[in-house]
Amino acid sequence: MIKFIKNHLLEILFALLFIASRLPDLGNDTFNTDVWKWKARSYDFGTGVFTWDLEKTIQKYHPGVTLMWLGTAAIKVYNFYSESNPAENSVAMIFQLHFVQKLFVVTAIAVTLGLSLFVLKKLFGARKALLLVTLLSLEPFYLALTREFHLEGLMSTFMLASFLWLYYYTLDMGKKKRLVVSAVFAGLAFLTKTSALFMFPYAGLILLIEGRKNIVTALPKIGLWLLIFLATFTAFWPAMWAFPGQALAALYRGVSEIGIEREHVQFYFGKLVEDPGFFYYFVVLGLRSSYLLILGLIGTAIFWKKIFVEGQRKFLLYVLLFVGFYFAQLIIPSKKLDRYILPNIMMLSLITSLFWIWLLEKIKGRSFLKFIPLVIATAIPAFYLHPDYMSYYNPMFGGLKTGINVLEPKWLIGERQVINFFEKKMTEDGLNPVYGNTSLEKVLSGSEAGNALTVAFQEKYYTQIHPFFRVIGGYAVIEDLTPFAVKTKYFVYPVWGDISGEEKRFGLKYVDSIYLRGVEVYKVYERTSL
Repeated sequence: MIKFIKNHLLEILFALLFIASRLPDLGNDTFNTDVWKWKARSYDFGTGVFTWDLEKTIQKYHPGVTLMWLGTAAIKVYNFYSESNPAENSVAMIFQLHFVQKLFVVTAIAVTLGLSLFVLKKLFGARKALLLVTLLSLEPFYLALTREFHLEGLMSTFMLASFLWLYYYTLDMGKKKRLVVSAVFAGLAFLTKTSALFMFPYAGLILLIEGRKNIVTALPKIGLWLLIFLATFTAFWPAMWAFPGQALAALYRGVSEIGIEREHVQFYFGKLVEDPGFFYYFVVLGLRSSYLLILGLIGTAIFWKKIFVEGQRKFLLYVLLFVGFYFAQLIIPSKKLDRYILPNIMMLSLITSLFWIWLLEKIKGRSFLKFIPLVIATAIPAFYLHPDYMSYYNPMFGGLKTGINVLEPKWLIGERQVINFFEKKMTEDGLNPVYGNTSLEKVLSGSEAGNALTVAFQEKYYTQIHPFFRVIGGYAVIEDLTPFAVKTKYFVYPVWGDISGEEKRFGLKYVDSIYLRGVEVYKVYERTSL
């Protein structure tokens, strides 16, 4: 064990620092749109595993298996240490369990990045490798999505690790363990989300390129990779042990019906659209990437021959093949969301970071001191945005003010600003906080209905904000639920999709706006009449 720690000290330290970097406010920062579904699915998945009702481990077409394993493990650990049942659903327990489940996801990502660092260290040396994973870890969109109890951060990190171990194998094709590790990570990625099936044709393409002089020799390698990929997929998904037909049918439905045929309505350049079109992900790349990544892409395009010497150009080629084909996979379906681009942002971060390292190496002086400004420049947005990382839009293209009107924030931003605004409103209006497990129905039907804080949101935002209102003794309400809405005092609409003018059930009077970093993000209205 001591020898192992000494040999992999850099990877271990990085993984621990990665976890530490995600700890501040983890569990008290955000609840994404789908988080309650994945929490419920984790309970059902765990029940299916521990009662041997394996059909219950088919919870979603994604299939989300790795996330549910982590969520189930977190529930068991939380139950053991808290000696309580999260199903009791108290406000404090909601946040506590949320922290533990997110921590399990962060830890899985940290370990995977540590194994990626091991490969990068072999490819580029320890110093460059550490800089590569550090810059990637601080990329704002990656930072945001790796703090969520959700699929994208996990899947994308597994895909990155699969790519790196596959490339590492191409440098010495006698080391089959590297190919096996690549296939295992690809299997875990596919178990997380069906988009990662991309890794199979991609790995096949790379192995065919490597064996282009004798394609027949490449076929056993592809067969081995596929065998391990399928073995991983089967071994970690209990449904595949007893109900493989149902499990595969669910996956097929997710790819064919949900992923390709169905649209996903969203605001894009101020208009509500079903399919934002061919250039959507290029817009996403510009707005969701850091300025260092965008400038690094320009620098790489100009100086790639100098940055990537003969022995490293294959790495650049394989990264670009990944990015190009993955872009094609993203563009084809009509359902498009900004977070789907994360694997490409991660891959591009590798080559743009190599550009910045190459550029700084030309400065005379102590080598490690030259890179401190680069790390600081990367870390500043992380400190500035904390903990609202999903509110990042590239300042090169107008930042938050422009970004929210181009790409609708699908996940709520400015939670703290919303809560601070209404906490102040409670004092101004003389409203009484209601704590404990008192239900909204009881409050609105009782004599205290007019003395409690009630704020209505569109359903997709309600799911993300309501626990925070319970902390201050208020209640969030779903705007579409008329029996509650007609008794609700305040209504909140985002500036990029303010539909208050469509309200016909009662009158609404504009009260104020809520600002995030000086930008108006929400309008607050007061119900005036029925």
